[in-house]
Amino acid sequence: MGQQRKKPNKMSRVKKTLLASAATAGFAGAALAQVTNPTAPLKMQTDYFGYSAGVSARAGYSDNINLQRGALKKDEFFLSTLFTGGAIVSTPRVTGLILGDLDFSYLLNQGDFRVSQNIAATSTFTAVDNWLYFDLSGSTTRQLVGDNARFSGNINAARNQQANVHTYSASPYIFRQNSDESTTELRYRYSQVFVDDQKSLSSLLFGSSIQDSVTHEALAQYDTGRKFDQLHIRLTAYGSDTTEDGVAPFPDFGYRQGSLSASAQYALSSRFALSGGVGYDEIENQGASALFFSDSDLSGFFWRAGFSAQPGARSSIRLEYGQRYGDDFIDADARYQISRRFLFTASASRSFRTRAQFATSRFRSTQRGALEFADRLRAGDELDARSVIEAANWYARGQSSGLSQTNGVTVSNNASAGLVGSFDRTELSFRGYYSDDDFGYRQVESIGGGLDLRRRVTRKLTGYGSVTYRRIDTVFDPATCEANPLVFGFDPTDPAFDAMTDCADLAANNGVTNTVVGRLGASYRLYENASVFVEGSHTERFAPNPDLEYAENSILAGITLDF
Repeated sequence: MGQQRKKPNKMSRVKKTLLASAATAGFAGAALAQVTNPTAPLKMQTDYFGYSAGVSARAGYSDNINLQRGALKKDEFFLSTLFTGGAIVSTPRVTGLILGDLDFSYLLNQGDFRVSQNIAATSTFTAVDNWLYFDLSGSTTRQLVGDNARFSGNINAARNQQANVHTYSASPYIFRQNSDESTTELRYRYSQVFVDDQKSLSSLLFGSSIQDSVTHEALAQYDTGRKFDQLHIRLTAYGSDTTEDGVAPFPDFGYRQGSLSASAQYALSSRFALSGGVGYDEIENQGASALFFSDSDLSGFFWRAGFSAQPGARSSIRLEYGQRYGDDFIDADARYQISRRFLFTASASRSFRTRAQFATSRFRSTQRGALEFADRLRAGDELDARSVIEAANWYARGQSSGLSQTNGVTVSNNASAGLVGSFDRTELSFRGYYSDDDFGYRQVESIGGGLDLRRRVTRKLTGYGSVTYRRIDTVFDPATCEANPLVFGFDPTDPAFDAMTDCADLAANNGVTNTVVGRLGASYRLYENASVFVEGSHTERFAPNPDLEYAENSILAGITLDF
Protein backbone atom coordinates (compact mmCIF):
# COMPACT_ATOMS: atom_id res chain seq x y z
CA MET A 1 0.00 0.00 0.00
CA GLY A 2 1.82 3.03 -1.15
CA GLN A 3 5.06 1.18 -0.73
CA GLN A 4 8.13 2.23 -2.66
CA ARG A 5 8.42 0.03 -5.72
CA LYS A 6 11.72 -1.67 -6.41
CA LYS A 7 13.31 -1.56 -9.83
CA PRO A 8 13.91 -4.92 -11.49
CA ASN A 9 17.26 -6.44 -10.64
CA LYS A 10 19.48 -8.54 -12.84
CA MET A 11 19.00 -11.84 -11.07
CA SER A 12 18.53 -14.83 -13.34
CA ARG A 13 14.93 -15.84 -13.94
CA VAL A 14 13.91 -18.86 -11.92
CA LYS A 15 10.74 -20.63 -12.97
CA LYS A 16 8.66 -21.20 -9.86
CA THR A 17 5.32 -22.86 -9.51
CA LEU A 18 2.97 -20.36 -7.90
CA LEU A 19 -0.44 -21.96 -7.46
CA ALA A 20 -3.33 -21.06 -5.15
CA SER A 21 -3.30 -22.99 -1.91
CA ALA A 22 -5.51 -26.03 -2.29
CA ALA A 23 -6.90 -24.67 -5.57
CA THR A 24 -8.86 -27.48 -7.07
CA ALA A 25 -10.80 -25.59 -9.70
CA GLY A 26 -13.78 -27.70 -8.54
CA PHE A 27 -13.33 -31.05 -10.16
CA ALA A 28 -16.12 -30.17 -12.48
CA GLY A 29 -13.54 -27.71 -13.78
CA ALA A 30 -12.01 -30.51 -15.81
CA ALA A 31 -15.01 -30.10 -18.05
CA LEU A 32 -14.86 -26.32 -18.08
CA ALA A 33 -11.21 -25.40 -18.46
CA GLN A 34 -9.87 -27.77 -21.03
CA VAL A 35 -6.32 -26.51 -21.49
CA THR A 36 -4.01 -29.28 -22.54
CA ASN A 37 -0.73 -27.40 -22.31
CA PRO A 38 0.68 -25.84 -19.14
CA THR A 39 -0.13 -22.20 -18.58
CA ALA A 40 2.74 -20.11 -19.89
CA PRO A 41 4.38 -18.14 -17.06
CA LEU A 42 4.11 -14.37 -17.30
CA LYS A 43 7.38 -12.51 -17.74
CA MET A 44 8.03 -8.79 -17.50
CA GLN A 45 8.76 -7.58 -21.04
CA THR A 46 9.29 -4.06 -19.69
CA ASP A 47 9.17 -2.60 -16.22
CA TYR A 48 5.39 -2.45 -16.32
CA PHE A 49 3.99 -4.88 -18.87
CA GLY A 50 4.04 -8.60 -19.50
CA TYR A 51 1.95 -11.20 -21.25
CA SER A 52 1.62 -14.80 -22.36
CA ALA A 53 -0.61 -16.09 -25.14
CA GLY A 54 -1.30 -19.23 -27.11
CA VAL A 55 -3.71 -20.56 -29.70
CA SER A 56 -4.59 -24.20 -30.36
CA ALA A 57 -6.37 -25.77 -33.33
CA ARG A 58 -7.80 -29.14 -32.33
CA ALA A 59 -10.09 -31.97 -33.27
CA GLY A 60 -11.80 -34.43 -30.95
CA TYR A 61 -14.27 -37.25 -30.49
CA SER A 62 -16.63 -38.27 -27.67
CA ASP A 63 -18.53 -41.54 -27.46
CA ASN A 64 -21.16 -40.04 -25.11
CA ILE A 65 -21.51 -36.31 -25.69
CA ASN A 66 -24.72 -36.07 -23.61
CA LEU A 67 -23.38 -38.17 -20.71
CA GLN A 68 -26.34 -40.56 -20.80
CA ARG A 69 -26.79 -44.32 -20.43
CA GLY A 70 -27.76 -47.06 -22.87
CA ALA A 71 -29.71 -46.11 -25.98
CA LEU A 72 -29.62 -42.40 -25.05
CA LYS A 73 -25.86 -42.21 -25.65
CA LYS A 74 -24.73 -40.22 -28.69
CA ASP A 75 -21.24 -39.94 -30.09
CA GLU A 76 -19.85 -36.72 -31.53
CA PHE A 77 -16.93 -35.35 -33.54
CA PHE A 78 -15.91 -31.75 -32.97
CA LEU A 79 -13.45 -29.11 -34.13
CA SER A 80 -12.32 -26.27 -31.90
CA THR A 81 -9.97 -23.34 -31.52
CA LEU A 82 -8.74 -22.42 -28.06
CA PHE A 83 -7.22 -19.07 -27.16
CA THR A 84 -5.45 -18.92 -23.80
CA GLY A 85 -3.18 -16.44 -22.08
CA GLY A 86 -2.87 -13.52 -19.75
CA ALA A 87 -1.45 -10.04 -19.36
CA ILE A 88 -0.27 -7.78 -16.58
CA VAL A 89 0.17 -4.03 -16.53
CA SER A 90 1.67 -2.26 -13.54
CA THR A 91 2.49 1.37 -12.86
CA PRO A 92 2.96 3.16 -9.54
CA ARG A 93 -0.80 3.88 -9.59
CA VAL A 94 -2.38 0.91 -11.37
CA THR A 95 -1.84 -2.84 -11.34
CA GLY A 96 -4.08 -5.03 -13.48
CA LEU A 97 -4.21 -8.72 -14.41
CA ILE A 98 -6.34 -10.61 -16.91
CA LEU A 99 -6.16 -14.33 -17.53
CA GLY A 100 -8.27 -16.99 -19.12
CA ASP A 101 -9.30 -19.38 -21.87
CA LEU A 102 -11.76 -18.90 -24.72
CA ASP A 103 -12.85 -21.96 -26.70
CA PHE A 104 -14.81 -21.97 -29.97
CA SER A 105 -16.14 -25.44 -30.85
CA TYR A 106 -18.24 -26.84 -33.67
CA LEU A 107 -20.04 -30.17 -33.20
CA LEU A 108 -20.16 -31.88 -36.57
CA ASN A 109 -23.00 -34.37 -36.02
CA GLN A 110 -25.26 -31.84 -34.31
CA GLY A 111 -24.21 -28.93 -36.54
CA ASP A 112 -23.92 -26.81 -33.40
CA PHE A 113 -21.47 -23.95 -32.70
CA ARG A 114 -20.52 -23.42 -29.06
CA VAL A 115 -18.44 -20.96 -27.06
CA SER A 116 -16.91 -21.74 -23.66
CA GLN A 117 -15.11 -19.14 -21.59
CA ASN A 118 -13.08 -19.13 -18.41
CA ILE A 119 -11.81 -15.57 -18.06
CA ALA A 120 -11.11 -13.40 -15.03
CA ALA A 121 -9.55 -10.01 -14.39
CA THR A 122 -8.54 -8.06 -11.31
CA SER A 123 -7.13 -4.58 -10.86
CA THR A 124 -6.24 -2.17 -8.11
CA PHE A 125 -5.89 1.60 -8.33
CA THR A 126 -3.97 3.84 -5.94
CA ALA A 127 -5.65 7.26 -5.79
CA VAL A 128 -3.65 8.58 -2.85
CA ASP A 129 -0.64 6.70 -1.47
CA ASN A 130 -1.27 5.16 1.93
CA TRP A 131 -4.78 6.52 1.93
CA LEU A 132 -7.28 5.91 -0.88
CA TYR A 133 -7.58 2.83 -3.15
CA PHE A 134 -10.05 1.19 -5.49
CA ASP A 135 -10.33 -2.51 -6.45
CA LEU A 136 -12.21 -3.86 -9.47
CA SER A 137 -12.56 -7.55 -10.36
CA GLY A 138 -14.68 -9.63 -12.68
CA SER A 139 -15.01 -13.04 -14.30
CA THR A 140 -17.06 -14.91 -16.87
CA THR A 141 -17.13 -18.72 -16.80
CA ARG A 142 -19.08 -21.82 -17.73
CA GLN A 143 -20.25 -23.50 -14.53
CA LEU A 144 -22.41 -26.43 -13.55
CA VAL A 145 -26.04 -25.88 -12.59
CA GLY A 146 -26.74 -27.84 -9.43
CA ASP A 147 -24.54 -29.96 -7.21
CA ASN A 148 -25.28 -33.21 -9.04
CA ALA A 149 -24.92 -31.84 -12.57
CA ARG A 150 -23.10 -34.13 -15.02
CA PHE A 151 -19.57 -33.29 -16.15
CA SER A 152 -16.58 -34.99 -17.72
CA GLY A 153 -13.08 -34.34 -19.02
CA ASN A 154 -14.61 -33.03 -22.25
CA ILE A 155 -15.52 -29.36 -22.34
CA ASN A 156 -18.36 -29.96 -24.82
CA ALA A 157 -20.07 -32.79 -22.94
CA ALA A 158 -23.48 -32.25 -21.32
CA ARG A 159 -23.77 -28.59 -22.17
CA ASN A 160 -27.36 -28.63 -20.91
CA GLN A 161 -25.92 -29.13 -17.41
CA GLN A 162 -24.01 -25.83 -17.59
CA ALA A 163 -24.67 -22.09 -17.49
CA ASN A 164 -22.80 -18.86 -18.13
CA VAL A 165 -21.86 -17.19 -14.85
CA HIS A 166 -20.71 -13.58 -14.89
CA THR A 167 -19.43 -11.83 -11.76
CA TYR A 168 -17.99 -8.44 -10.95
CA SER A 169 -17.15 -6.48 -7.85
CA ALA A 170 -16.10 -2.92 -7.10
CA SER A 171 -14.56 -1.77 -3.85
CA PRO A 172 -13.39 1.72 -2.91
CA TYR A 173 -11.59 1.84 0.41
CA ILE A 174 -9.28 3.73 2.71
CA PHE A 175 -6.19 1.97 3.95
CA ARG A 176 -3.77 3.74 6.26
CA GLN A 177 -0.52 2.40 7.67
CA ASN A 178 0.27 4.53 10.69
CA SER A 179 3.67 5.59 11.93
CA ASP A 180 3.49 3.01 14.77
CA GLU A 181 2.95 0.25 12.13
CA SER A 182 -0.72 -0.21 13.00
CA THR A 183 -3.22 -0.07 10.13
CA THR A 184 -6.74 1.22 9.62
CA GLU A 185 -9.09 0.11 6.84
CA LEU A 186 -12.54 1.38 5.84
CA ARG A 187 -14.06 -0.43 2.87
CA TYR A 188 -17.26 -0.68 0.88
CA ARG A 189 -17.79 -3.42 -1.69
CA TYR A 190 -20.52 -4.00 -4.23
CA SER A 191 -20.64 -7.36 -5.99
CA GLN A 192 -23.09 -8.94 -8.39
CA VAL A 193 -23.48 -12.36 -9.99
CA PHE A 194 -25.43 -13.02 -13.18
CA VAL A 195 -26.35 -16.63 -14.01
CA ASP A 196 -27.60 -17.29 -17.53
CA ASP A 197 -29.03 -20.81 -17.35
CA GLN A 198 -31.76 -20.43 -19.98
CA LYS A 199 -30.35 -23.28 -22.08
CA SER A 200 -29.73 -25.64 -19.18
CA LEU A 201 -31.76 -28.79 -18.56
CA SER A 202 -32.86 -27.37 -15.20
CA SER A 203 -34.29 -24.32 -16.97
CA LEU A 204 -36.12 -26.44 -19.54
CA LEU A 205 -37.73 -28.56 -16.81
CA PHE A 206 -38.48 -25.96 -14.16
CA GLY A 207 -37.80 -22.56 -15.69
CA SER A 208 -34.73 -20.44 -15.00
CA SER A 209 -33.76 -21.32 -11.44
CA ILE A 210 -30.76 -19.15 -10.57
CA GLN A 211 -30.58 -15.46 -11.29
CA ASP A 212 -28.89 -12.29 -10.10
CA SER A 213 -27.31 -12.09 -6.68
CA VAL A 214 -26.35 -8.72 -5.21
CA THR A 215 -24.21 -8.10 -2.14
CA HIS A 216 -23.38 -4.86 -0.37
CA GLU A 217 -20.59 -5.07 2.20
CA ALA A 218 -19.04 -2.57 4.60
CA LEU A 219 -15.94 -3.12 6.71
CA ALA A 220 -14.12 -1.11 9.35
CA GLN A 221 -10.96 -2.61 10.78
CA TYR A 222 -8.10 -1.61 13.02
CA ASP A 223 -4.98 -3.78 13.26
CA THR A 224 -2.18 -3.10 15.72
CA GLY A 225 0.36 -4.78 13.46
CA ARG A 226 3.80 -4.58 15.07
CA LYS A 227 2.79 -1.79 17.44
CA PHE A 228 3.25 -4.09 20.45
CA ASP A 229 6.08 -6.56 20.90
CA GLN A 230 4.12 -9.62 22.00
CA LEU A 231 0.48 -8.70 21.43
CA HIS A 232 -1.34 -8.40 18.10
CA ILE A 233 -4.97 -7.19 18.17
CA ARG A 234 -7.50 -6.79 15.37
CA LEU A 235 -10.87 -5.06 15.81
CA THR A 236 -13.48 -5.49 13.08
CA ALA A 237 -16.97 -4.20 12.34
CA TYR A 238 -18.67 -5.81 9.34
CA GLY A 239 -22.06 -5.54 7.70
CA SER A 240 -23.59 -7.07 4.57
CA ASP A 241 -26.89 -7.25 2.71
CA THR A 242 -27.27 -10.11 0.21
CA THR A 243 -30.23 -10.76 -2.07
CA GLU A 244 -30.58 -13.65 -4.50
CA ASP A 245 -33.44 -12.81 -6.82
CA GLY A 246 -35.95 -15.55 -7.43
CA VAL A 247 -37.55 -16.23 -10.79
CA ALA A 248 -40.73 -18.20 -11.29
CA PRO A 249 -41.34 -20.46 -9.60
CA PHE A 250 -38.32 -19.99 -7.30
CA PRO A 251 -38.65 -17.48 -4.45
CA ASP A 252 -36.15 -14.85 -3.34
CA PHE A 253 -33.42 -15.73 -0.85
CA GLY A 254 -31.50 -13.22 1.20
CA TYR A 255 -30.13 -12.12 4.53
CA ARG A 256 -28.56 -9.24 6.36
CA GLN A 257 -25.61 -9.69 8.67
CA GLY A 258 -23.89 -7.39 11.10
CA SER A 259 -20.98 -8.46 13.27
CA LEU A 260 -18.50 -7.01 15.73
CA SER A 261 -15.39 -8.97 16.57
CA ALA A 262 -12.01 -8.77 18.22
CA SER A 263 -9.16 -11.18 17.65
CA ALA A 264 -5.80 -11.36 19.35
CA GLN A 265 -2.48 -13.14 19.32
CA TYR A 266 -0.14 -13.22 22.28
CA ALA A 267 3.39 -14.45 21.64
CA LEU A 268 4.78 -16.69 24.36
CA SER A 269 7.96 -17.10 22.32
CA SER A 270 9.29 -16.19 18.92
CA ARG A 271 7.68 -19.35 17.49
CA PHE A 272 4.51 -19.92 19.52
CA ALA A 273 1.50 -17.74 20.34
CA LEU A 274 -1.94 -18.15 21.84
CA SER A 275 -4.69 -16.90 19.54
CA GLY A 276 -8.44 -16.48 19.46
CA GLY A 277 -11.33 -14.14 19.06
CA VAL A 278 -14.79 -13.18 20.27
CA GLY A 279 -17.65 -11.40 18.61
CA TYR A 280 -21.36 -11.04 18.06
CA ASP A 281 -23.46 -11.75 14.95
CA GLU A 282 -26.86 -10.27 14.23
CA ILE A 283 -28.48 -12.05 11.26
CA GLU A 284 -31.84 -11.31 9.70
CA ASN A 285 -33.06 -13.80 7.09
CA GLN A 286 -35.26 -12.56 4.28
CA GLY A 287 -37.53 -14.26 1.76
CA ALA A 288 -37.40 -18.04 1.62
CA SER A 289 -34.39 -18.14 3.95
CA ALA A 290 -36.66 -17.23 6.84
CA LEU A 291 -38.58 -20.49 6.31
CA PHE A 292 -35.57 -22.68 7.09
CA PHE A 293 -33.22 -20.68 9.33
CA SER A 294 -34.06 -19.18 12.68
CA ASP A 295 -32.44 -15.78 13.18
CA SER A 296 -32.00 -16.53 16.87
CA ASP A 297 -30.10 -19.75 16.10
CA LEU A 298 -27.67 -17.99 13.77
CA SER A 299 -27.33 -14.76 15.76
CA GLY A 300 -25.50 -14.40 19.03
CA PHE A 301 -22.01 -14.47 20.50
CA PHE A 302 -19.27 -16.49 18.85
CA TRP A 303 -15.77 -17.39 19.90
CA ARG A 304 -12.69 -19.31 18.86
CA ALA A 305 -9.48 -20.14 20.70
CA GLY A 306 -6.29 -21.97 19.89
CA PHE A 307 -2.72 -21.27 18.94
CA SER A 308 -0.43 -20.26 16.12
CA ALA A 309 3.09 -21.53 15.71
CA GLN A 310 6.13 -21.38 13.47
CA PRO A 311 7.87 -24.72 14.06
CA GLY A 312 10.56 -23.73 11.57
CA ALA A 313 11.55 -20.95 9.22
CA ARG A 314 9.52 -22.56 6.41
CA SER A 315 6.37 -23.59 8.27
CA SER A 316 3.44 -21.99 10.06
CA ILE A 317 0.17 -23.21 11.53
CA ARG A 318 -2.88 -21.66 13.15
CA LEU A 319 -5.45 -23.99 14.71
CA GLU A 320 -8.51 -22.72 16.56
CA TYR A 321 -11.71 -24.31 17.83
CA GLY A 322 -14.89 -22.35 18.41
CA GLN A 323 -18.65 -21.93 18.08
CA ARG A 324 -20.56 -19.87 15.51
CA TYR A 325 -23.89 -19.99 13.68
CA GLY A 326 -25.26 -22.45 16.22
CA ASP A 327 -22.57 -25.13 16.05
CA ASP A 328 -18.94 -26.02 16.70
CA PHE A 329 -16.31 -25.42 14.06
CA ILE A 330 -12.57 -25.41 13.37
CA ASP A 331 -10.86 -22.37 11.93
CA ALA A 332 -7.35 -23.14 10.75
CA ASP A 333 -4.68 -22.61 8.16
CA ALA A 334 -1.28 -24.19 7.71
CA ARG A 335 1.64 -23.68 5.36
CA TYR A 336 4.82 -25.71 5.00
CA GLN A 337 7.49 -24.86 2.45
CA ILE A 338 8.87 -28.39 2.28
CA SER A 339 11.68 -27.23 0.03
CA ARG A 340 12.32 -24.43 -2.43
CA ARG A 341 10.22 -26.37 -4.91
CA PHE A 342 7.45 -27.89 -2.75
CA LEU A 343 4.69 -26.13 -0.86
CA PHE A 344 1.93 -27.65 1.32
CA THR A 345 -1.10 -25.66 2.45
CA ALA A 346 -4.29 -26.44 4.34
CA SER A 347 -7.27 -24.53 5.72
CA ALA A 348 -10.62 -24.92 7.47
CA SER A 349 -13.46 -22.47 8.11
CA ARG A 350 -17.18 -21.99 8.74
CA SER A 351 -19.35 -19.45 6.92
CA PHE A 352 -22.91 -18.34 6.18
CA ARG A 353 -23.54 -17.25 2.58
CA THR A 354 -25.28 -17.85 -0.73
CA ARG A 355 -23.52 -19.94 -3.37
CA ALA A 356 -23.46 -16.93 -5.70
CA GLN A 357 -21.83 -14.80 -3.01
CA PHE A 358 -19.20 -17.51 -2.70
CA ALA A 359 -18.16 -16.73 -6.28
CA THR A 360 -17.11 -13.17 -5.41
CA SER A 361 -15.62 -13.59 -1.94
CA ARG A 362 -12.06 -13.07 -0.78
CA PHE A 363 -12.10 -9.40 -1.69
CA ARG A 364 -9.66 -8.23 0.97
CA SER A 365 -6.75 -10.07 -0.64
CA THR A 366 -7.28 -8.54 -4.07
CA GLN A 367 -4.99 -5.52 -3.91
CA ARG A 368 -2.29 -6.99 -1.71
CA GLY A 369 -2.00 -10.11 -3.86
CA ALA A 370 -1.88 -8.17 -7.13
CA LEU A 371 0.77 -5.77 -5.84
CA GLU A 372 2.95 -8.56 -4.46
CA PHE A 373 2.62 -10.46 -7.73
CA ALA A 374 3.75 -7.46 -9.76
CA ASP A 375 6.71 -6.87 -7.45
CA ARG A 376 7.88 -10.48 -7.88
CA LEU A 377 7.66 -10.19 -11.66
CA ARG A 378 9.75 -7.02 -11.58
CA ALA A 379 12.26 -8.88 -9.41
CA GLY A 380 12.79 -11.34 -12.27
CA ASP A 381 10.53 -14.30 -11.45
CA GLU A 382 8.46 -16.08 -14.10
CA LEU A 383 5.05 -16.73 -12.53
CA ASP A 384 1.68 -18.28 -13.29
CA ALA A 385 -0.97 -15.57 -12.85
CA ARG A 386 -3.80 -18.01 -12.09
CA SER A 387 -3.06 -17.94 -8.37
CA VAL A 388 -3.67 -14.21 -8.12
CA ILE A 389 -6.82 -14.38 -10.23
CA GLU A 390 -8.14 -17.28 -8.15
CA ALA A 391 -7.47 -15.51 -4.87
CA ALA A 392 -9.11 -12.31 -6.06
CA ASN A 393 -12.27 -13.92 -7.41
CA TRP A 394 -12.43 -17.10 -5.33
CA TYR A 395 -12.25 -18.39 -8.86
CA ALA A 396 -11.21 -21.96 -8.28
CA ARG A 397 -11.17 -22.46 -4.58
CA GLY A 398 -12.07 -26.12 -4.44
CA GLN A 399 -14.18 -26.37 -1.38
CA SER A 400 -17.93 -26.63 -1.25
CA SER A 401 -19.00 -26.98 -4.85
CA GLY A 402 -16.27 -26.45 -7.34
CA LEU A 403 -17.65 -24.52 -10.28
CA SER A 404 -21.34 -25.07 -9.60
CA GLN A 405 -24.23 -22.74 -8.92
CA THR A 406 -27.41 -23.43 -7.00
CA ASN A 407 -29.97 -21.36 -5.14
CA GLY A 408 -30.34 -20.83 -1.41
CA VAL A 409 -28.41 -19.71 1.65
CA THR A 410 -26.13 -22.16 3.41
CA VAL A 411 -24.17 -22.65 6.61
CA SER A 412 -20.95 -24.23 5.33
CA ASN A 413 -18.09 -26.08 6.96
CA ASN A 414 -15.10 -26.28 4.64
CA ALA A 415 -11.65 -27.85 4.71
CA SER A 416 -9.01 -28.11 2.00
CA ALA A 417 -5.39 -29.09 1.52
CA GLY A 418 -2.93 -28.99 -1.33
CA LEU A 419 0.62 -29.83 -2.31
CA VAL A 420 2.31 -28.25 -5.31
CA GLY A 421 5.86 -28.48 -6.50
CA SER A 422 8.41 -29.44 -9.10
CA PHE A 423 11.70 -31.29 -9.20
CA ASP A 424 14.05 -32.10 -12.03
CA ARG A 425 11.72 -32.63 -15.01
CA THR A 426 8.54 -33.36 -13.06
CA GLU A 427 5.78 -31.05 -11.84
CA LEU A 428 2.97 -32.21 -9.59
CA SER A 429 -0.09 -30.86 -7.87
CA PHE A 430 -2.22 -32.68 -5.30
CA ARG A 431 -5.35 -31.24 -3.74
CA GLY A 432 -8.27 -32.34 -1.64
CA TYR A 433 -11.33 -30.75 -0.11
CA TYR A 434 -14.35 -31.41 2.09
CA SER A 435 -17.48 -29.36 2.64
CA ASP A 436 -20.78 -29.77 4.41
CA ASP A 437 -23.47 -27.31 3.30
CA ASP A 438 -26.75 -26.97 5.19
CA PHE A 439 -29.32 -25.05 3.12
CA GLY A 440 -32.00 -25.58 5.74
CA TYR A 441 -34.25 -27.50 3.35
CA ARG A 442 -31.48 -29.75 2.00
CA GLN A 443 -27.96 -30.80 2.94
CA VAL A 444 -25.01 -31.32 0.59
CA GLU A 445 -21.79 -33.10 1.52
CA SER A 446 -18.94 -32.85 -0.95
CA ILE A 447 -15.59 -34.67 -0.92
CA GLY A 448 -13.03 -34.45 -3.67
CA GLY A 449 -9.41 -34.69 -4.60
CA GLY A 450 -7.07 -34.82 -7.51
CA LEU A 451 -3.52 -35.42 -8.69
CA ASP A 452 -1.84 -33.78 -11.69
CA LEU A 453 1.55 -34.91 -13.01
CA ARG A 454 3.68 -33.51 -15.82
CA ARG A 455 6.98 -35.04 -16.90
CA ARG A 456 9.42 -33.67 -19.46
CA VAL A 457 10.63 -36.92 -21.02
CA THR A 458 13.06 -35.31 -23.44
CA ARG A 459 13.86 -31.76 -24.47
CA LYS A 460 10.90 -31.83 -26.87
CA LEU A 461 8.56 -34.48 -25.48
CA THR A 462 6.34 -33.94 -22.42
CA GLY A 463 3.88 -36.39 -20.91
CA TYR A 464 1.09 -35.44 -18.54
CA GLY A 465 -1.82 -37.00 -16.72
CA SER A 466 -4.38 -36.36 -14.02
CA VAL A 467 -6.95 -38.14 -11.87
CA THR A 468 -9.76 -36.31 -10.11
CA TYR A 469 -12.52 -37.57 -7.83
CA ARG A 470 -15.72 -35.93 -6.66
CA ARG A 471 -18.34 -37.35 -4.28
CA ILE A 472 -21.63 -35.53 -3.76
CA ASP A 473 -24.28 -36.56 -1.25
CA THR A 474 -27.46 -34.49 -1.53
CA VAL A 475 -30.18 -35.20 1.02
CA PHE A 476 -33.59 -33.69 1.66
CA ASP A 477 -36.83 -34.78 3.27
CA PRO A 478 -39.61 -35.27 0.68
CA ALA A 479 -42.03 -33.93 3.29
CA THR A 480 -40.14 -30.61 3.21
CA CYS A 481 -40.51 -30.58 -0.57
CA GLU A 482 -44.23 -31.27 -0.32
CA ALA A 483 -44.66 -28.42 2.17
CA ASN A 484 -42.47 -25.93 0.21
CA PRO A 485 -42.62 -26.97 -3.46
CA LEU A 486 -41.59 -23.52 -4.76
CA VAL A 487 -38.17 -23.81 -3.16
CA PHE A 488 -37.57 -27.05 -5.04
CA GLY A 489 -38.61 -25.55 -8.38
CA PHE A 490 -42.19 -26.83 -8.57
CA ASP A 491 -45.18 -24.68 -9.41
CA PRO A 492 -48.06 -25.80 -7.14
CA THR A 493 -50.58 -24.03 -9.40
CA ASP A 494 -49.68 -26.33 -12.31
CA PRO A 495 -52.59 -28.79 -12.77
CA ALA A 496 -50.09 -31.56 -13.53
CA PHE A 497 -48.23 -31.04 -10.24
CA ASP A 498 -48.56 -33.89 -7.73
CA ALA A 499 -46.62 -33.03 -4.59
CA MET A 500 -46.04 -36.57 -3.32
CA THR A 501 -45.09 -38.09 -6.70
CA ASP A 502 -42.98 -35.19 -7.98
CA CYS A 503 -41.08 -34.76 -4.72
CA ALA A 504 -40.41 -38.49 -4.54
CA ASP A 505 -39.07 -38.45 -8.13
CA LEU A 506 -36.82 -35.49 -7.29
CA ALA A 507 -35.45 -37.26 -4.22
CA ALA A 508 -34.68 -40.33 -6.35
CA ASN A 509 -32.56 -38.16 -8.63
CA ASN A 510 -30.50 -36.87 -5.74
CA GLY A 511 -28.48 -38.87 -3.24
CA VAL A 512 -24.91 -40.08 -3.62
CA THR A 513 -22.83 -39.85 -6.80
CA ASN A 514 -19.13 -40.63 -7.23
CA THR A 515 -17.42 -39.23 -10.33
CA VAL A 516 -13.89 -40.10 -11.47
CA VAL A 517 -12.08 -38.38 -14.34
CA GLY A 518 -8.78 -39.68 -15.70
CA ARG A 519 -6.69 -37.97 -18.35
CA LEU A 520 -3.46 -38.98 -20.13
CA GLY A 521 -1.64 -37.11 -22.86
CA ALA A 522 1.62 -36.02 -24.46
CA SER A 523 2.90 -33.00 -26.34
CA TYR A 524 5.84 -32.75 -28.71
CA ARG A 525 7.54 -29.45 -29.51
CA LEU A 526 8.08 -29.06 -33.24
CA TYR A 527 9.67 -25.62 -33.11
CA GLU A 528 10.46 -23.09 -30.42
CA ASN A 529 6.85 -21.89 -30.20
CA ALA A 530 4.91 -24.72 -31.86
CA SER A 531 3.91 -28.12 -30.50
CA VAL A 532 1.49 -30.93 -31.28
CA PHE A 533 -0.41 -32.88 -28.65
CA VAL A 534 -2.78 -35.78 -28.21
CA GLU A 535 -4.69 -36.80 -25.10
CA GLY A 536 -7.45 -39.12 -24.01
CA SER A 537 -9.81 -38.97 -21.04
CA HIS A 538 -12.23 -41.34 -19.37
CA THR A 539 -15.03 -40.21 -17.07
CA GLU A 540 -17.26 -42.49 -15.04
CA ARG A 541 -19.95 -41.80 -12.47
CA PHE A 542 -21.09 -44.43 -9.98
CA ALA A 543 -24.32 -44.14 -7.99
CA PRO A 544 -26.82 -46.33 -6.11
CA ASN A 545 -29.40 -45.05 -8.58
CA PRO A 546 -28.46 -46.51 -12.00
CA ASP A 547 -30.19 -43.60 -13.76
CA LEU A 548 -27.49 -41.27 -12.40
CA GLU A 549 -24.61 -43.32 -13.78
CA TYR A 550 -22.78 -42.66 -17.02
CA ALA A 551 -19.39 -43.12 -18.69
CA GLU A 552 -17.59 -41.25 -21.46
CA ASN A 553 -14.39 -41.71 -23.44
CA SER A 554 -12.98 -38.79 -25.38
CA ILE A 555 -9.87 -38.07 -27.41
CA LEU A 556 -8.39 -34.73 -28.44
CA ALA A 557 -5.47 -33.83 -30.72
CA GLY A 558 -4.13 -30.60 -32.15
CA ILE A 559 -1.36 -28.09 -32.61
CA THR A 560 -0.50 -25.18 -30.31
CA LEU A 561 1.34 -21.93 -31.07
CA ASP A 562 2.75 -19.86 -28.21
CA PHE A 563 3.43 -16.16 -28.53
